[in-house]
Amino acid sequence: MTQGTVAEQPTVFDVAVILLNYNSTDYTIGCIQSIQQHTARGLRWQLVIVDNASEEAQYHQLAAYVAGIDNIILVKSILNLGFSGGNMLGVQYARARYLYLLNNDTVFENDCLSILYNFMQQQPEAAICSGQMLDAEGQPIRTFGYFPTLSLKLLGSGLLRLFKPANFPRRGSVYIQPLQVPFVSGASLFIRYSMFADIGGLDTNYFFYCEEEDLAYTFRKKGWHCYLVPDARFVHFISKSTTVKAEFLQEYYFSLLYFFSKHFSAPAYHVLKWWYFFKLLKKCYKGGFYARIAWMIAKNAPPYYSLRFKQKIRMGHT
Repeated sequence: MTQGTVAEQPTVFDVAVILLNYNSTDYTIGCIQSIQQHTARGLRWQLVIVDNASEEAQYHQLAAYVAGIDNIILVKSILNLGFSGGNMLGVQYARARYLYLLNNDTVFENDCLSILYNFMQQQPEAAICSGQMLDAEGQPIRTFGYFPTLSLKLLGSGLLRLFKPANFPRRGSVYIQPLQVPFVSGASLFIRYSMFADIGGLDTNYFFYCEEEDLAYTFRKKGWHCYLVPDARFVHFISKSTTVKAEFLQEYYFSLLYFFSKHFSAPAYHVLKWWYFFKLLKKCYKGGFYARIAWMIAKNAPPYYSLRFKQKIRMGHT
């Protein structure tokens, strides 16, 4: 087990699974156990766990659990780097042909690693894929989405599907065969490392939210594709809380505006910006934070609004 120091690793694995742990060690241990239980022995895999500045007790519980397991690396960060930053830290320890950025609050229903690996081996134009996500009751839930383009906001997916059905597969359908999709959920991102390296990896300007859209959209610009592979099945323990957390909602819109500014033309950016501004103003009766987020959008979402710039170093983290 390596803790925060990159060491020479001559072994080349088939897949490097990267998990982020932030004060959720019990979930992380459950995820590790499901990978060990369901993965075929013939597949060479490593696991890189990045602890994103958890509380001391959480970190030490995890360190004790993985101690002595040869194919597991535990990396300790003294700063919460978010989704993109944390995963990019983990990537530096990966020695594999494929990366699997996996949420720690997931468990496999079958041999997801082998199924996704075999699919990617047969699809050289595929940059990224995911299995079918299930809820805690084992029911299929939406695993892919559409890019938040201007045409989608103005016309809707139903109308656009009439003209380009392949670009707008029905999200609520249950699929049996692999399906090309715009992007897949960030809970499960199985990525071809060579293509990932070509685009420079994840954009660490995102703290969390919109990373999967950005990654898939960048791949699409290169002519590389994204797929849903329904044979691979995993459970994602998504919170069912209906409470809207203002800071998370603000981070979502911060990331969304950055996505627009990065990928779309200036006219499209401004139309979408004001679209969301007025959308949020209409919700002000639900809480004053909607007005505050709308004001952030009107100001073009300056960086100081992001949670990324509000993290503190965990001094003395050992």
